Order: sequence, then structure tokens, then C-alpha cells
Amino acid sequence: MARGGIYDQLGGGFHRYSVDERWLIPHFEKMLYDNALLSRLYLRAFHATGKALYRRVAEETLEYVAREMTSPEGGFYSAQDADSEGVEGKFFVWTPEEIKAALGDEDGDLFNQYFDVTEGGNFEGSNVLSVPRDSNVVAHLAGISQEHLEDVISRGRERLFTLRERRARPYRDEKVIAS
Repeated sequence: MARGGIYDQLGGGFHRYSVDERWLIPHFEKMLYDNALLSRLYLRAFHATGKALYRRVAEETLEYVAREMTSPEGGFYSAQDADSEGVEGKFFVWTPEEIKAALGDEDGDLFNQYFDVTEGGNFEGSNVLSVPRDSNVVAHLAGISQEHLEDVISRGRERLFTLRERRARPYRDEKVIAS
């Protein structure tokens, strides 16, 4: 799940559910209860296996909840909608051109390869970011070191997250959950 589009590869947190068997295309709504349960699950998986991916996903999910789903008084909001500007997923999807414009051609190409971003897209002409291959495979195919690729991905995630924050945000249901 953490490598699919059901997981927000830039901002952390999980969307409500996947509409396909590969966890690729989500229903873009994000629910507090899903993220509360999945963050605990990924933390337990990290403790059981020591896999860094599980720790990162747990941390990023909790960072998402703290950033997006916590009221100034400390309560937790219930949900974030799937739509922005009347279009499902618009806040979360990318085209190869948008990524290259943000990261430059070379880094943009590597980022697109890693997150499987294509001209045809995987969701209504745009792309939900996913990680179908390990970074060592992408680095080998690109003829670069894994460390270089991971640096490009890290910088790219930060840059695209910053740009995404300028987009029209999905509505947030600010009903505070008490249980």
C-alpha cells in the first residue's frame, strides 16, 4: 500500500481506499480513522521487521495528521475531501511537464521514472505518484548511483510538496473526532 497511489507520496497519509487491485488509484478522500489505524500498523511493522520504509510511512502519516488534521485546540478533524475545484484528485495528481518545470529536465526525468509518471498518465490524463520499482532498479536502468537517485527523489518530493501547497486545497471536514 505504501508504494501505491493510495499513499500520498508527497504529503504522507493514506487516501480512503483504492479503486483497483494494485493500490494505485485511490478515492482521494483522506479519513482520520484510516490514518490513525494505518500509522499504528506501520509502526508495529517497523518494530517487527526493522524496515526503514515502514518507519518512514508511519512518521509521514503522523506528520500529515499533525499538519492537516489537527485543530489549533488540539482536536482531530474527521476528513479531507477528494475534490478540489470540483475535480476529484486535482490537488494530488501531476503531469510529466509539471514535474520537469519544477525540477528541471534531468531531475524531472529521474523523478518521473521513479514515480512511474508517464505522458498518458494513470488517472484521467494525469498521474497519481506510485513507486512500482525499487530505487536500486531505477538507478541501474538510469546508469546512476542509488544515492544520487535518492537525493533527486528527496529534493523533488520537497519541491513538489511546496508547489502543491499553493494549489486549491480539498475541503476539510472540521468536525472534531473525540474517540
